[in-house]
Amino acid sequence: MFKTKDARMNFFYSIGAAIVILGALFKMTHWSLGPISGNVALAAGLIMEAIVFIVFAFDPPKSEESYHWENVYPELLDESAERKPRKVVNQIAENKELELSLSSKLDKMLADAKLDVSMFERLRGGIEKFGASVDQINQTVDVGASTHKYNEQMNLAASHLESMNALYALQLEHGKKQSEFSKKYVEDIQKSAEQSEKFNEELQGLTSNLSSLNRVYGGMLSAMKS
Repeated sequence: MFKTKDARMNFFYSIGAAIVILGALFKMTHWSLGPISGNVALAAGLIMEAIVFIVFAFDPPKSEESYHWENVYPELLDESAERKPRKVVNQIAENKELELSLSSKLDKMLADAKLDVSMFERLRGGIEKFGASVDQINQTVDVGASTHKYNEQMNLAASHLESMNALYALQLEHGKKQSEFSKKYVEDIQKSAEQSEKFNEELQGLTSNLSSLNRVYGGMLSAMKS
């Protein structure tokens, strides 16, 4: 199953770590699995952790020889081998050659596409016309937005005017009722004044009759005394 020692040791370390984690989990959650309680699981985990560290202490780290650098650098096999100088590349010449190559390719592409100065001038003129058209569209959009805002303000003013008309009509109706009430009040006062005048006349007639009756009664008393 495991062909190398490193694979076997890695499997052993992983299983030991798993046992330690399960022991801590059983202890913290107070789980139990048959005779295996939390304390038993934690003790087994700690013992396993100790065994892992003891085994790890006797497992020496890898040496440089285990990496087999000679497969990459064969000169490491020969102790008397001299260091080979690296080939110095003229970076400036290569960059210049690359620039010339790119320039020639670009000129060839422009020639194949028949792109000359007049073509770029026409392209620039088209872009300018397109920019002018965009400006006109923006102006049209601004006018539309202003018109929409004006319509909103007009609708708001019409709504306020309707409210004022309704209030004015209510005020007129209230004034009309007040006028009718005042008119009736004046009529009632006039009727009361007429009745008061008639009452005064009747009161004066009664007073006159009483005076006449007193005179007759006085004369009768005088005649009876004589």
